Formats: sequence, C-alpha cells, structure tokens
Amino acid sequence: MRSVLLFSICALFLLGCNQTSKKKLTANGYEYMLHTSGKGEKPAPGDYAYFHAQLRNGDTVLYSSRDQPQMPFIQIPLEEVTNRKTSPVEDILREMTLGDSATVLINLDTIPAEMRPRGFEKASVMFYDVVLLDIKTQEEYNTEAQRLQEEQMKAMELAQARQAEVATMVGQTLEQFKNGALKNQLTESETGLKYIVHEKKDGPKLQMGDMANVHYYGVLMDGTMFDNSFERGQPISFPLGQGRVIKGWDEGLSYLKRGEKATFFIPYNLAYGEQGSPPTIPAKSDLVFYVEVVE
Repeated sequence: MRSVLLFSICALFLLGCNQTSKKKLTANGYEYMLHTSGKGEKPAPGDYAYFHAQLRNGDTVLYSSRDQPQMPFIQIPLEEVTNRKTSPVEDILREMTLGDSATVLINLDTIPAEMRPRGFEKASVMFYDVVLLDIKTQEEYNTEAQRLQEEQMKAMELAQARQAEVATMVGQTLEQFKNGALKNQLTESETGLKYIVHEKKDGPKLQMGDMANVHYYGVLMDGTMFDNSFERGQPISFPLGQGRVIKGWDEGLSYLKRGEKATFFIPYNLAYGEQGSPPTIPAKSDLVFYVEVVE
C-alpha cells in the first residue's frame, strides 16, 4: 500500500508545484505548500516520523529517499533546544498528519553559486517534497527496533554459516570454467563479461538506479578468496549503475532479477584494471564473483 500511496503522492507533488497553491511558513520560517491535508493527529514530541522525501531542481529529481534501503525517519524532539537550527524536513513534518504531502521551498538567492549544492548552481529555489507515511510512539519504535535487530542477527548467522558451503561451490564452478565444462551454459556480453545464472526467478530485471542488495564471494582466477560478504553476515547495498562498484558488477547485475544467484567471470578491464587493487588483487587480474541478489 505504501508504494501505491507514494506513487500517487509523487504525482501530486509535480501537479501541485505547477499550480498556484497557498504558501505558508513553518515555525522556523521555511516556506511550504501543503498538497494533501488529513484530519489525523500530527507527530507529537517524542514520536518517530517515518517519511519519504525527494529533492528537486524544478522538475528534475536529484535525490530520492526511495533509492535508499530503508525508509528514513526522525524523532520529534521532546524539548526545543535554544539556537538549534532544524532541517526543512523536520520542520515540515511537525505540520503534517499521516498521509499528508507537502513541498518546502528553500530560497537560494542569498547563497553564492559556488556554495550551493551540486545541481543547484543556477537555481534560485530548492524544492523538498515530503510525504509522511508512519508515526510511531517511543514504545512502538523500541518494539520495531528490537524485532529488526533480531531479524538482522538471524540473517547474519545464516549467512556466516553458509560461508564454507559457498566457498566450496565457487571453487567447483571455477574449476568447471577452467576445464571448459561450462562452455554451453555461459552467456558472454559484448564487453567480454561472462556469467552463468545458477538459480532463476520470475520478475523484472534490475534497472539502472535500482537499489541492489547483494551477497557475494570473490576469488582470483587461482581460487584465492579476496573478499566476501558472507563472512560479515550481511549483503552490501548500492544504487545500480552509478559507479559505486566495479563496471563488471554494474553490468552483470543488470542482467539479473531479485532473488537470482549467479557467477560472474569479469575481465580485468571491467574490474580493477591494469593497476589492480594492491595488495589483495594483482595487476591485470580477471575476477570471479558469486553473487546473490537479495529480494
């Protein structure tokens, strides 16, 4: 339901900003427009407000919290602190009820162009679109935090317990690759990336910009393990296609769906290049990565 609600709200953001909405001021002087207004209670001091926000320059979205692995939240302070500068998001959330959407307008005219945030060098206004999706009391927050901690601990223990199993499987896959046993099962892209999908799933493939949560086990072509997430017990998260990982990952993961498991055989030019990544990865090293795209 939240994703459907958010999609509708985002459409309202753009519609509302192109119409003449009545502008108001928050308690700390931020100018805002309320697009939808419910009749419920506002977050009380001490409550936790869960929200999604996006940062826009006109109609161009430069940041969206939906690209992050977890929904952001803030706690409404129990007491006001003298001379404490509140953020626009915190300030507007105090004015909203559950399900409300609003846009905060930040005037940039008084800020030199070289000091403005990236993407706003020539802008006169910064737009914060905010939608309030949940409100939790301190007790509800503590209960949820404990549940999440227990789930994370269980997932970490399971991942660590699988490390030896994954290591064996990766060694066997690498041996089959070297002796040509995988020849008819491999897919090779135009860049030279080769991969095999061990476990397939239904659904759409990952798109550039999607948040990817990935467990991985990486080895050199001689089988030496140089890094893996199973040992740490948790996957890594990053937006696909933004250069946060090596090129072979950005490309290879775009061929996969959530829940799928695969092995990438990545040529060095799609990995760490001619220089490698000393001391663990020598120069011109082709790499092997077993990956699991966490659903």
